[in-house]
Amino acid sequence: MSQTRQLAAIMFTDIVGFTTLMGNDETKAFELLKKNRELQKPIIEQFNGRWIKELGDGVMASFNTVSDAVNAAIKIQEACAVSSDFLLRIGIHLGEVVFENEDVFGDGVNIASRIVSLAEPGGIYVSGKIYAEIKNQKSIESVFLGMYDLKNVASSVEIFAISNPGIAIPHKEKLKTKIKVVPVRKTSSGRIVVLVGVVILALVLTGLYYFRYSSGAGKSAEAKSIAVLPFVNMSNDPQQEYFSDGLSEELINMFTKISGLEVIGRTSSFAFKGKNEDLRTIGEKLGVDYLLEGSVRKSGDKIRITAQLIKAKEGTHLWSETYDKVLNNIFEVQDQISASVTNALRVTLLEQDKPKRQTKINPEAYNDFLRGKFYYEFIQDSTGNDKARACFKEAIRKDSTFSLPWTYLSMVEWRTINSPIDKKFNEAKQLAIKALELDPTSGIAAVNVAEFLDGEYNFQGASEKIELALKLDPENSYVLRNVGRHYTLLGRQEESIAFCKRAIEKDPEQTTGHYYLVLAYYFAERYKEAYDLQEKIQDRIWWDFDLIIRFNTEEESRKKFESETDKGIQFTGFTLLYFKSGKMKEARESLAKMIEQFPYAHYNIALLFSIIGESDKAIDWLEKAYISKKQALAYVNVDPAFKKLHDNIRFQKIIQRMNFPK
Repeated sequence: MSQTRQLAAIMFTDIVGFTTLMGNDETKAFELLKKNRELQKPIIEQFNGRWIKELGDGVMASFNTVSDAVNAAIKIQEACAVSSDFLLRIGIHLGEVVFENEDVFGDGVNIASRIVSLAEPGGIYVSGKIYAEIKNQKSIESVFLGMYDLKNVASSVEIFAISNPGIAIPHKEKLKTKIKVVPVRKTSSGRIVVLVGVVILALVLTGLYYFRYSSGAGKSAEAKSIAVLPFVNMSNDPQQEYFSDGLSEELINMFTKISGLEVIGRTSSFAFKGKNEDLRTIGEKLGVDYLLEGSVRKSGDKIRITAQLIKAKEGTHLWSETYDKVLNNIFEVQDQISASVTNALRVTLLEQDKPKRQTKINPEAYNDFLRGKFYYEFIQDSTGNDKARACFKEAIRKDSTFSLPWTYLSMVEWRTINSPIDKKFNEAKQLAIKALELDPTSGIAAVNVAEFLDGEYNFQGASEKIELALKLDPENSYVLRNVGRHYTLLGRQEESIAFCKRAIEKDPEQTTGHYYLVLAYYFAERYKEAYDLQEKIQDRIWWDFDLIIRFNTEEESRKKFESETDKGIQFTGFTLLYFKSGKMKEARESLAKMIEQFPYAHYNIALLFSIIGESDKAIDWLEKAYISKKQALAYVNVDPAFKKLHDNIRFQKIIQRMNFPK
């Protein structure tokens, strides 16, 4: 047997949903394999690739250059999108492999096969080794996803997603793989991580105050807009980069408290992480006047921090400073850096503009909080929730006066709660209340409490916390979009629309604000605006199906509904489609099946009975929803599906029991 060992870019592709299709329609599955082969082979050959073999619905190919491999993958996804017969995932890795006859072996093959399993349908994921070769190629765009533990791979692997137009990239909530966490050294690393963040904060705030008050101490200039880009880790220490992301988000939250400063939200700022893009272009895309960037280099207890303030339009530096420090005490370091920089720049920080925060925080607790926050943000499944929960609890154990882990622990629990009668609901609500008690200056903690109060139909209490949050954090995108959500429940749709739009301006890449805006448009019966926006986001509830039916043919609607994975919601959509198409027999049969298979879907069943004109049955199911304290019932007073019931005495009694504000 002839063997050759060489460096090669290995590409794996597989067809999304093929296993299910094979079980349902074997003939169609084999037809797709043929189409897949016909689509990929000529493209692989066009880019000087070598077709190795097919593995079920997957294809393995090798390329001599990384650029050929990535460009071939982009071309394949583009061709797949045009054909619209199926979706592909693609994964690529660069490594040393062994070619033996017509096959390939080695860790490079194994890693590429693991990467493809992570990829988004329609997406292309590549390893850090691939990224290192393409990062300076302007025709190839990418975003950093994180460090991953891959099965049977000894070391963690950096994963990037190709983000060229038309290529699918993941939302953070869809990252469901096991992320590597480098163990924290108990001696000093937890403290150093916190000190890094505080030093960065001091430097960044100094820069902000410089451009705000350069016309004279205490004189406010016109409002400025800024984006905080993730600080770059220069020490080759993955742990430090891991924490710098979390710290950057905390800095953003603190900057929103500064009056006269428009701050772009985390999701939008972090969209440029790992991209080699001109700062002027970033500033233009984010629509900001200024950018803050910097770097961190750590060696033992010594650290070098560089922070730079950049005028986005020209790409010119307005202010920069480098500090070499020995880190001993978090508060001493913060005071030293702040004092030296403000003295050098001759600026005065106004008292009302100083970010209010807890000052005495256990460094190790902060370390655990940042780790938990990473799990909370990026791995929104049971595994991620469990790890985040454990980290937040550990942070609370080490420092029970630290508010943030209490807030985020309550958020983790909220994800797993179906209604206020769930025994965990009150426990989670008490966590949220505790967080606000510990830090009464936190707008995020206030809106978090409001969400629990809305969940138990205490709308008056929620309104009080909403008004408090607006007073505390009027420029925070998280606060703004949740204010919009609350106002939607109260029927204040125009106000809700305004707040949701404001949240989107602050953080245009964050999808939750868009989703709440769809709801506000829908309940305001501004259906076309709701539909146009809904098409840009992925979440599906019954209101989205109603919009689809309003603006699509029956056949087009059917195709969209067939792709829905939540069968309960799918039943709702089809029942509605049958009714609006005049197929009453099919509508009733579909509703009967829904009741049989999803008897707990009280709200959806009620609205379907209301739509088909059976008011008494609709109210029967609304009463069940009330007894079960279903969260969706909070929308009952504004949902157009129930307008015909508003004069019904039984319906009015439900509304009275829910204590909606007059």
